[in-house]
Amino acid sequence: MKKILLACAIFFLLFSCKKDSTGTTYKVKYTVTGNNVSQFKITQGVTDNYVLTPFSGTKDTTLSMQPGATLKLDTKATNNNLVGSIYVNDVLKATGADLDTDGDGKTEVKIDYTLQK
Repeated sequence: MKKILLACAIFFLLFSCKKDSTGTTYKVKYTVTGNNVSQFKITQGVTDNYVLTPFSGTKDTTLSMQPGATLKLDTKATNNNLVGSIYVNDVLKATGADLDTDGDGKTEVKIDYTLQK
């Protein structure tokens, strides 16, 4: 009987301490800086969301995301300098830049990042 009670107590302790991530969300900020930005696309899973373009300067948008989500940023411009970044809980996690080194006047930055579970 003692073994059964001890096994039940251990079982209860192991599974009652399980980390629950269902209530956790991350604050995700996408930032794009450039001139003549013609596309600012955010992909969440299979859903594409577009931020209003065209613009010059810096524009950002912030969303709440669940753990395990794959974050994608795809931005395009017609200038010689474009920078895109992804911040999670105000910490820079991914960034990319296109300085138009080929001289064609078109820049594109694509970034992927997956949130930890």
